[in-house]
Amino acid sequence: MAITITGGATLTGGANMGTGGAPSPTPAPYVFQGSNYGYTTGGSTDDSNVRDVIDKFSFTSDTDATDVGDLTVAKQGVTGQSSTTSGYTSAGWDGDVTNVIEKLPFASDANATDVGDLTESRTKPAGQSSTASGYTSGGNAVSVVNTIDKFPLASDGNATDVGNLTMARFLTAGQQY
Repeated sequence: MAITITGGATLTGGANMGTGGAPSPTPAPYVFQGSNYGYTTGGSTDDSNVRDVIDKFSFTSDTDATDVGDLTVAKQGVTGQSSTTSGYTSAGWDGDVTNVIEKLPFASDANATDVGDLTESRTKPAGQSSTASGYTSGGNAVSVVNTIDKFPLASDGNATDVGNLTMARFLTAGQQY
């Protein structure tokens, strides 16, 4: 954007003139993730009946869920994260405590795939999502942990340890803003 002044001009009160370039972009407004469907993965009907089910239910009509796929293995104590195109299930117990990150596509009803690992195995953590990353926080392994793991949503890959909760804990809820 160029400004041309001809015929003389007087500027008073101060003025800042840059060397040019594009105007700064306006930040995009916050958009709440998900307005079509909810997904529930894994779980158990009791301590001996661990499940691998991926259920999908509508947010726009009040109907029952449908089974749309399976996790790579049956597990409970998992947590969930989301991008705009995929859902994720991380951690859990499949007969042993696990560190697996699984991905399920939103565009089609299909089975989940193993796309990476957390930095440590655990069960019953909390899950959070940003526009770029999934987070798994806390959980229980041999002992209760305070680890905050972060994994990429744009590509498949392992998590990195990016910090700690104020105290080790599990069976918590996760939110994001």
